[in-house]
Amino acid sequence: MDALHEVDSKLNSMAEEFIGKTQRHADPLKAASIHQEAIEQLSAQLVQQVSVKNLFMYANQWGETLKTRQMEGGKDQTLLRAKNDILERALRVKSVDYLREVVPFNTNIAQHALFSANPRGSSKQVTSTVYGVRNVYIKHTTGEVLTTYEARVMGAIQSLWFKKNINGSANGSASVELKYADILTEMGLSDGSANYKRIQEALMRLMNIEVTLTQYQRSKNAEYEEIALTRLIDQIVFRRKIGTSNHYQYKFEIRLPEWLVEANREGNLFDVSLILMNDLKSYLSQGLYWLVSSYPEEPSVTLELSTLAGHFHFLDDDREPIMPVFKIVERIKQACEELQTVGFIDQFEFSGKKQGLLERYLTVTKNPVFLNGPVRSVKDQEEPLQLDLF
Repeated sequence: MDALHEVDSKLNSMAEEFIGKTQRHADPLKAASIHQEAIEQLSAQLVQQVSVKNLFMYANQWGETLKTRQMEGGKDQTLLRAKNDILERALRVKSVDYLREVVPFNTNIAQHALFSANPRGSSKQVTSTVYGVRNVYIKHTTGEVLTTYEARVMGAIQSLWFKKNINGSANGSASVELKYADILTEMGLSDGSANYKRIQEALMRLMNIEVTLTQYQRSKNAEYEEIALTRLIDQIVFRRKIGTSNHYQYKFEIRLPEWLVEANREGNLFDVSLILMNDLKSYLSQGLYWLVSSYPEEPSVTLELSTLAGHFHFLDDDREPIMPVFKIVERIKQACEELQTVGFIDQFEFSGKKQGLLERYLTVTKNPVFLNGPVRSVKDQEEPLQLDLF
């Protein structure tokens, strides 16, 4: 039995159990109470017994069929309604799990093309201009790139800064004292020295890479946009015992750049789930989740494929694809399918031209559950024009 048939078999058994529990009561109030309790109990069991991937895959492939068959009526209508109710409740439970631990993140960082979804294909150039949703100029002595792992580390730092520094108030310094374990907890990863080393390497890349944000805004309702020549981390202070050569303590201090601190205070933020990102296997699906989330009030987000390709570093400095176009499109499609698998999006579609990347568009429609999260940002104004500096 394949995974989806196994989910269907479990749903059938649970629906039959539900019917057995609820159809014996004539009192409508008591029946309604038992109905709700049974749905919650059985959906919780389904979440425990079925992986999130199979749960959302089943919903994506068979969910609409179940609803259609239920609307058509027939002798199985009660069973189909029970299956639908249990499935929908289970999907909501899992989606809410993702939203339970969200991180406030700065829109400037998410919408500038900072993070590569193709780190192994980096040209290793010392400087480069990346054309994405918002263009960015990147400078690094070794030509290294930032990946979505660094984005997740940055998200954890942002979250901890909010928790430890201002806690929702308008005050707070640029510095925050952290431990490796703090960052790993925010990211939903296990504690351990191997992860400490990876976190430290990510911190050093975030500090060493210079970036020019061409459309930096302190808040979404700002009257002006600015150009910020900066780093994502201003300073890191490690500690070690005097007389030792390389054994740093697990506690250290990070100082955020002043532009980011001020933008955080102004509320130019959206919410993102680092836990959900753990369930995404590819860099591109992580990056696309990050980018689409940065439009928190939009049920659907439409982006040109050339913009997406540039945003995730699939174009060179001459804006030419670094791989065949069909491979870029296939990777974008696979990323969307993975976002469906974890339930972040309901559907996606391509439109416009059939060939190339220009005038060819991707529209992603979010799962409504993610529109109801505790979004902190204010309503977007009209997108500012790109500034081409270099």
